[in-house]
Amino acid sequence: MQPAAPSPEYENELRTVLAQRDWSALREFTRKQNQIPDDVYEQDRHFWEVLLHKLTCNRIDLLGLHDDSRAWLKEHGYTTDLGAT
Repeated sequence: MQPAAPSPEYENELRTVLAQRDWSALREFTRKQNQIPDDVYEQDRHFWEVLLHKLTCNRIDLLGLHDDSRAWLKEHGYTTDLGAT
């Protein structure tokens, strides 16, 4: 069974958070919307920055931010793949 698609409100809020390039806003959004466990929530800034840039690169609606996020990820030794380093 496929999980339900996110609501338009969820998608809009996530798009806004990612476009702001604010790792702490992403962390708070994820805590509120996805009810992540404490050990994930408590990850350091670098973890959230990597996630922010990987999510950005995987969203067509943020195409204008892909180059900056790709460059950031490459500079820090990561790929754009959500499942890899």
